[in-house]
Amino acid sequence: MKILLITNLFAPDELAGASLYSDLAFYLKNQGSDIRVLCTFSYYPAWSLIPEDEGVSVRDESWHGIPVRRISMYVPKNPSGLKRIVSDLSFFLSIIRRNFCDDWHPDVVITALPMFSQCMAQRFLYRGCSIPRIIIVQDFVLDAALELGLLNLPGIAFPLRLLEKWSLRSADTLSTISQQMLKKLRSIVGSDRRLLYIPNWIHESLAQKIRVQSQDRPSRREQTLLYSGNLGVKQGLPDFIETFIKSSTGWNLRVHGGGADKDRLFEATRGQGAIRVQGVLNEADYVSELLTCTASLVTQMPGLGANFLPSKLLPAIAAGTPVLAICDPNSPLGIEVRKGEFGEVISPADVIGLKTLLKKWADNPGILEKYSENALQRAIIYSRDKILPQYEQELLRLINTNKKLKKIR
Repeated sequence: MKILLITNLFAPDELAGASLYSDLAFYLKNQGSDIRVLCTFSYYPAWSLIPEDEGVSVRDESWHGIPVRRISMYVPKNPSGLKRIVSDLSFFLSIIRRNFCDDWHPDVVITALPMFSQCMAQRFLYRGCSIPRIIIVQDFVLDAALELGLLNLPGIAFPLRLLEKWSLRSADTLSTISQQMLKKLRSIVGSDRRLLYIPNWIHESLAQKIRVQSQDRPSRREQTLLYSGNLGVKQGLPDFIETFIKSSTGWNLRVHGGGADKDRLFEATRGQGAIRVQGVLNEADYVSELLTCTASLVTQMPGLGANFLPSKLLPAIAAGTPVLAICDPNSPLGIEVRKGEFGEVISPADVIGLKTLLKKWADNPGILEKYSENALQRAIIYSRDKILPQYEQELLRLINTNKKLKKIR
């Protein structure tokens, strides 16, 4: 198979989709596919380019033997709603202008949402070549932005929703990462596209580091919550900080990350000895923190419905770490935590509920041990060996179907 993978996030970034799509590319290469990657320069989650990449429009390089073309994208220092649109548009134009040369045509193209430009570009790439495409919907970014009020321009919602539908329908197959998101995806694109539920997976680099560090049997710190990841608006972490402070539980909170809400978070935690806020962890240190904290904190703003399932959930259960989910109980996150019985779900701003739960955990450590066991059992269904062959099979199906259609024509 000749495969083109288009993604804004790729190695050396390690958070969000970067690790997943790097791992997917590595897997497909090892299966014998000729895969190339079109991506931008490393910027996430700091939303900042490293000095050597500033002002560079295109660079061809190799990652584990995979040809990678990095193309420029506007990276705003403070990624507000309007600036994100400009960033998306810049990546769209860059994809169109700086795609791989015409002498190499893929058999299939893979790309993903939330970076809207990647999906929209499918309407313009390889026109007339009848190349099948698959879009992986990780996040309904448009709905989240509208529901959180990040896009307040009058009259913008309707045309953007039409553009979203038009862009997503460029794919022959669309997959998404939860059953609730699958239902929403069907309502957007209709029933005449092939829609699949394929969850995210525990990528190989993370799994390997967990295996190595778990051999030393590290002990867990008592009454310590860990949050590690993006400090963006949809996570609602500053609002949780207020709830955490009001609950006066005696627990400690360690926060590691970067993103749009970083400054607000530092302001909210000033003078709070029980809360420590630091920068992004590399993967090895992240695993160490996961294996030694009492529980992993996963937060989500209320009212977001089935717009996304936080990527930080899978590293937690892979490490056997209990999860404290701050979210709407019927969100994909809330449903997954309750279904797997590896943690508890507390509604946002529920001070009494949070205080009661953390006291129960402190008084009954056996509960956390059971959650840890359940997390490890739940992690099995998200193993790399179970998930990635599903993508490979779908890619082969798309290519074979396309060949048959060409013969008929």
